[in-house]
Amino acid sequence: MHPMIMKYLPDSIPSIPPILQGTRPLSILIGAGDVVQNGVTNVEQFSSYDILLCLPMGPGVEENISKLSDSGPVLCYIDVHSPQMVDFVQQFRGRFHTIDGHSVHIPHLSLETIEELLAEGGKATNIFEVSSSFVNIHTFLNWVKEEFINSYSNILMSTATVYSDAALTLSAEDAERLETVLREKIVYLNAVNKNVHLTEDILASLSSYRYFSLQKFFGSLLHDAITPLSLLGSVCLHCPAWDTEASIQLVMTKSSPMFWESILEEYIRLNGRTSDSDRAELIMNGVRSDMMNYMIWQSKAKYATFLRHMRKNILPFVKGDQE
Repeated sequence: MHPMIMKYLPDSIPSIPPILQGTRPLSILIGAGDVVQNGVTNVEQFSSYDILLCLPMGPGVEENISKLSDSGPVLCYIDVHSPQMVDFVQQFRGRFHTIDGHSVHIPHLSLETIEELLAEGGKATNIFEVSSSFVNIHTFLNWVKEEFINSYSNILMSTATVYSDAALTLSAEDAERLETVLREKIVYLNAVNKNVHLTEDILASLSSYRYFSLQKFFGSLLHDAITPLSLLGSVCLHCPAWDTEASIQLVMTKSSPMFWESILEEYIRLNGRTSDSDRAELIMNGVRSDMMNYMIWQSKAKYATFLRHMRKNILPFVKGDQE
């Protein structure tokens, strides 16, 4: 095996090449490393990344291997849906400042895996796949109006190609109906979501976007219910290093919630331990336990309770502007 290749197998964990060892933040491109485009290998084209991750199934596997050097990037061969991802996460937990998905149809990491791999302040982009399926306008509108559920399957359905007739085309009238419903749901979700939101400029110009963009906005916002508390999502204009043009994408940023530990310590120093300080610590520990176990809804609900409690019962009794 080439020293600049990490291959994860059921019975073995690869060693980390020296260039990746240490604590420096890393970057990874998912879905690249085995293709040659216009005579240029992925290894050459995406040399700004530290790791290229793929299954070696493309037509240019050997050509990419031949371009490997000690200066990187490193090729990582792994099935992201396999148990071997546990080993990868253990080796690289908290190491990545950038996790990019390449192109459209790529192997996508779960939000839990993204949260574990990102360093504080790190970003993940192109994290979900646009659907290649087709759905009738009536079925789609009924699903959106009546009971859409925030989950991976429904996120995928949100970007399906919507059609009106047997020719799989969408009439102008149906396109207008679809856009009206989507805008209403987007505004609603943007208002109630905890972690995933549109940027102000996109929200302000929502009426200018057509249904195919609105569907992607809608699918992005549906991520909120399955997004860990420590990830913040922004639907914004973004250009990853692998691309040449910016596009509107869902960008996830690792941002651990604040617990105001220093303020709580100051409160206890000034007032001694009280039932309010004990409750603050109890809720804080509960939030952290839920986060560790990826209990999404529970952690967000408890954290909202923690913030209300701190603002009402702790902050007013701490001298100075501590917030």
